[in-house]
Amino acid sequence: MKIDWSTLALQTVNLLVLLWLLQRYLFRPVARIIAERQAAARALIGDAEAAKLAARKELDSMTAERAQLAARRADALAQIEHDASEQRDALLAAAHEDADRLRAEAIVEIQRDRAALADEASARAVRLAVDIACKLLARMPDSIRVEPFIDGLVDGVNRLSSAARQELTGDASLELTAPRALTADEQRACEVALSAAFGHAVAWHTRIDGTLVAGLELGGRHGIVRNSWRDQLQQVHNGLLNDDAHA
Repeated sequence: MKIDWSTLALQTVNLLVLLWLLQRYLFRPVARIIAERQAAARALIGDAEAAKLAARKELDSMTAERAQLAARRADALAQIEHDASEQRDALLAAAHEDADRLRAEAIVEIQRDRAALADEASARAVRLAVDIACKLLARMPDSIRVEPFIDGLVDGVNRLSSAARQELTGDASLELTAPRALTADEQRACEVALSAAFGHAVAWHTRIDGTLVAGLELGGRHGIVRNSWRDQLQQVHNGLLNDDAHA
């Protein structure tokens, strides 16, 4: 095989020229473009990484904030539940206190009503008894409605102090109250008995009061001496009411 060294040299030169041209006008611009593209890609990757880090930080921050919000919400709910429990307990305690107070007031009211009813029943019974006694006594003969009470009236006068007797006899408005008009004998018996009790004659005005039922009362501005069925029945009435009140 015969080699044409001139052709080979020419082709070699052509190849070198081609390589130089490719190096100058193709490889370098392409390499520059590739380098620029790589730099841009690296910048984009860097920006993406930075954005990724920022997003991750933001996510971490949001996660932490969400956790804090959840913790605060849990604390708030726990506080609300605690406050609600305390308020419920307070309301229940107040309700129990009100119920106990109302129950106690109701018991007191019931007891008061029962006592009032008992007092009323007792008072009615006493009034009935007094009324019956008055009606029975009103049927007695007139002769025993005055004279048997003269001695008792005198005993009442004798129990007065000397000063009280003097004030009573010195009273110009002294009255002798009787359940009916006195007979002449009864008038004379009263004068004799009272004069003996006071130690001197006594002047009085006679007054008739049928509500005495029986008995006599001597009184004026400075005092009164009673010996009548009205007074005794009133004492019995008051005594029975006091006994019921202390029962």
